[in-house]
Amino acid sequence: MDPGYILIDEHSSVDELIRLIAKRVTTVGEPLNVLNLDDIVAKHRNWQAKLPTVAPFYAVKCNSHPTILRLLAALGCGFDCASRAELDSVLELGVTPDRIVYAHPNKSIGSIVHAKKLGVKRMTFDGSDELEKLARHYPEAELILRVRHDAAAAQLSLGRKFGCDQVRDARPLLERARELGLSVIGVSFHVGSGSMDAECFYGGIRKAIEIFRVGSTLGMKMELLDVGGGYPGANGALFDRCAYYINKALKELVPTPVAVIAEPGKYYVESAVTALVNVVSKSYEKDVDGAVVRVRYYVDDGLYDTFDWCDDQGSGPLLQEDKRGAPCVRSVIYGRTMCEHDVIREEISLPEHEIGDCLVFPNRGAYAKLLGRGHNGFRPTGTKVCLTRATLNYMCAEAVKAVRG
Repeated sequence: MDPGYILIDEHSSVDELIRLIAKRVTTVGEPLNVLNLDDIVAKHRNWQAKLPTVAPFYAVKCNSHPTILRLLAALGCGFDCASRAELDSVLELGVTPDRIVYAHPNKSIGSIVHAKKLGVKRMTFDGSDELEKLARHYPEAELILRVRHDAAAAQLSLGRKFGCDQVRDARPLLERARELGLSVIGVSFHVGSGSMDAECFYGGIRKAIEIFRVGSTLGMKMELLDVGGGYPGANGALFDRCAYYINKALKELVPTPVAVIAEPGKYYVESAVTALVNVVSKSYEKDVDGAVVRVRYYVDDGLYDTFDWCDDQGSGPLLQEDKRGAPCVRSVIYGRTMCEHDVIREEISLPEHEIGDCLVFPNRGAYAKLLGRGHNGFRPTGTKVCLTRATLNYMCAEAVKAVRG
């Protein structure tokens, strides 16, 4: 096992490890992320149980930590890549090109040529100009038409940027692909990141199958359905509802020869990372009579590392035992840089903390550590990777099965 890993024995747990680190963190003076591989393996097994006919292709952009990619490769996952760098990082792990979808609908010519050199054939498109590029530079590619299908409620709607209109654009694009001699093998959609609309998946699959029929009338072999991403990582009940509507649609609408994949990102990694940050300074806002109206905390992490810019400003930190039951005050938690937008939590109610106290934030595994590293010269926050022996054994067994095919 990698010497950088922490092996949790049967008498302990990851939660206990986090509590111990939080108590001792004042002697270390550095922020820390704890990556729990057990959580990712549990999510994988849950996916296999709830969506057994849908192959997960992990969205690398969500968290590209090498340990996460190695684990998911060993577990047999496919990968949704959106850049040359992501393609390279996954292929370097020994993943075969058929386990990759180049899921960026608008690629540079250089990246198309690079994908051809690597043998990555499956890739998405949503416009005629993309078809022209592919016809010139990679006519052997296996193409997936991305159609717009937005959830009624989502944290981030991707349809504003990607996906063609089903009624207006789908048939003309398929016809143009046929004219260019290109192979379109399927349809994809994405309901949006942080979707709260589980039933939306049923409508997306129905829309995709309608386009399948159009492709078939044009003589295309439509064989791949990509139901995209948008699966929650820290809400099991919502994921179960998503799985229900996907399975219902697959049973009622999709012919059996069709292969079905998805692009989960947050689902796999959001709850796998816990962030521990330290209060390095504090100040008070007071009213005209001198009464404290808000406490300002300044911590040693922020939006340019562990806390991403798409954060919903929802839950605050977990309260340590010595703070539970204490009176709460109006508070704000600022990140470590000089940027005025570097605010981790605003207008929350917290027991008063002191300089040196540790704040523990769960569910920090998705889309963190990706934006603006190095702002003000701060070093990236360190990561401790932990797992139990049961998970280590499971990983080894799954890796052997993957190698044997």
